[in-house]
Amino acid sequence: MKIIQILNSPNWSGASNYCIQVSHELIKLGHQVLLLTEPGKPSYRAERAGIPIDTTIRLNHRNPALYVHAMKRMKTIFKNFRPDIISSHINEGAWMAGMIAKRFSPSSIVARVRTDIDPPKGHFINRFVHHYWTDHLVVGSMLHKKLCQQILDYDQEKISVVYGGVDSQRFSPVKPELRSFREEIKAAPDEVLIGLVARLDPVKGHEYAIQAMQKLQQSKARVRLVALGYENERTFDWLHSLATQFGVQQQLISFGLRKDIPRVITSLDIGLISSVGSEANSRAALEFMACAKPVVGTSVGVIPELITEGEQGFIVSPRSPDQMADALRKLVENPVLRNKLGQQARERVEQNFALEKFGKVMESVYLKLLDKFRA
Repeated sequence: MKIIQILNSPNWSGASNYCIQVSHELIKLGHQVLLLTEPGKPSYRAERAGIPIDTTIRLNHRNPALYVHAMKRMKTIFKNFRPDIISSHINEGAWMAGMIAKRFSPSSIVARVRTDIDPPKGHFINRFVHHYWTDHLVVGSMLHKKLCQQILDYDQEKISVVYGGVDSQRFSPVKPELRSFREEIKAAPDEVLIGLVARLDPVKGHEYAIQAMQKLQQSKARVRLVALGYENERTFDWLHSLATQFGVQQQLISFGLRKDIPRVITSLDIGLISSVGSEANSRAALEFMACAKPVVGTSVGVIPELITEGEQGFIVSPRSPDQMADALRKLVENPVLRNKLGQQARERVEQNFALEKFGKVMESVYLKLLDKFRA
């Protein structure tokens, strides 16, 4: 197949990660892929992954003149490349790609990919774009599929769910290096490390993780929270001040961006997702699971679809430090259960969310569309 992916964003996000990963996997499966994107982190990562890119189209703006240039350029690319499939990953690129394809590349199938957390807008223009300039929707969760059905009045047969993937070789339960992360932070052999990998943003619910840690002080086990991420609306000073307020400052250790995240996660014991929103793809949950770590996650976004309660971890209500602490306590105080759920988490990733599986599922969706529309 000849496939054009459109990602009109210079920023790295869950949608960007999804697009780059699926493009790379489709190329590995033998398909010809061209990524239309903008200069920035996604284009840099695409180039590193060997994905052909074109950065001449600008859509992340409100300049009418640049839109005219983008339409002309997109028309030329579609005519020259002659794609079988056109997939846009962010709203601004979707309407234009559909409009241009219907007029200048009518044999192409427009399969819009929606993996962001925001529900589709229900106004007339958006409904028109989805019903008349889009042949099929690919979404990242059953939750988003239901939203598209309800808000856009979209036929469920025209929506495919393709969950994001995780590199199960890079993130794996292999033994850490000789000088492990545990040694780096001077963790005792019997100390249980809970990992929270998330940007410092209100939507990630760090305050509820801190409150849960306070409640875990009643446990006889030695526990520490390892928070990794980058500052975004909130700071590490805020986080440590909050820990001091709740009396758990000695149980918190934090780091900014690190290049050895797989090594860190492998050295931890439990994964924690304390989010109150977001989690359209939940890369962190999949990375914990791939490293054979049980996960305690809130019931937001795609998390309840990734983790089966009591099998790969536990699902708790958002903004509920009591539930969070109770779930964590079960794992903290029972290493046998911790190991069992961790192994089941790894097995679930291998069966459902490994990158190879991710690519093949998307490939099967595209092939079915070709069979349907070109029969």
